[in-house]
Amino acid sequence: MSLSPNSSGPGPSGHVDLDAVNPAHLVEMAARSVGHSEALMELALAWTVTTRPYVSGTRGLARWSGMGDQAVRHTVGAERELSEFKFLWTKTRGVSSPTAEERDSMEIRFRSNTGGRHRSTPPNYLSSPPGGLALKEGREELPEGNAVTTAAISERARKVLGRGLETLSTLDTLNGTKQTATVLRALDPSLDVWAEVHGEGPGFALGRRAWHLAILSGLEDVVLSSQDIAELLGVAQKSVRDLLARMAKVNCLLVHKVRQGRSFVYEIRWASVVRPDGEYWDDRFTRHQIRDQRAARDREVQATSARRGTPAGYLAHRLSSASPKRDAYLEANPLPADADGVWRALVEAGDEMALYEHLKAQEAEVGPVPSTPKVLVAQVAEADNLRRPAQESLETAVASKETLAEMRKRVIAWSR
Repeated sequence: MSLSPNSSGPGPSGHVDLDAVNPAHLVEMAARSVGHSEALMELALAWTVTTRPYVSGTRGLARWSGMGDQAVRHTVGAERELSEFKFLWTKTRGVSSPTAEERDSMEIRFRSNTGGRHRSTPPNYLSSPPGGLALKEGREELPEGNAVTTAAISERARKVLGRGLETLSTLDTLNGTKQTATVLRALDPSLDVWAEVHGEGPGFALGRRAWHLAILSGLEDVVLSSQDIAELLGVAQKSVRDLLARMAKVNCLLVHKVRQGRSFVYEIRWASVVRPDGEYWDDRFTRHQIRDQRAARDREVQATSARRGTPAGYLAHRLSSASPKRDAYLEANPLPADADGVWRALVEAGDEMALYEHLKAQEAEVGPVPSTPKVLVAQVAEADNLRRPAQESLETAVASKETLAEMRKRVIAWSR
């Protein structure tokens, strides 16, 4: 088993703790995402591979990050290159195939700015200070030179962000019942509550931008204005209004509008509503129905792709109505005039599974294909040996007639 750079590695007993998480990476990726809504999909993938280093493959990454397969391929960078916003480094993308996509390999990892020969951004934009986290209890700001202090956000938003990053700095494992583990599990981007669903889906889905705000808040209860939220997320004021309206519609206890002087601020009760130990917690927020549904569809696609990867499955697909190139294939490869009537009827019907089952039945009747040509050579030699005595006796008989004819000629000539 290969280990991700983010895994904790083997312990003294040789055990590898795959639930261990590097909180410095969580702090860094959250800080680097401030004001960059365009990097949200990269953030989701980076969060996934940091918290679950064992997840790989296009489909696995898509499901555990709450994204689609094509979105994952579009987001990650080229092989052995960085992604557009430098959150991800791609080890391998795999090779896309219509019949074997489930076997494509994709391995990515979060590209940290705190070390390595190749930095993805200039050193003066470091998102977490070298040498560890300089986050002490009671501190509301991070050291100078940090991305938080250089971001164009208000003082109130900066304090909220500092507190959120301080919380993220304590999230070092997914396992267990401690508050840090439950908070990290609640921030899983594949949960239904963070899904960006279009059409059918759970009515309590808050969407990806809500997840981004929850990350930056450390899932703590916060008080922010709409302008603060817009600066933190890097979105327009209208998008913030839509987000707050959606959150209030999902749960009336989640967002509370408060007048402050001549303006309004919003109290967002992440800890009280979304955390499992919160005062108003609803167990719907821990469900992953969407991911499970997508995984079930994936299993069907994988089974179909595996079947079409066999000779019988491939031919059945080419001759079935499921193939968009069926008519062109039949025009280039028409059925013989003396084709079996059953086979001709199956092809005309175009039922892929019926064609596949018929071909598999024929394969079973003929028997398995030998694993080596030596078997076929031996069978030919045995058949040749069985035919040889008859051929030799025939040759002997022909030779005897010729000999007798020659002898007869000599006798007749001598008698004269």
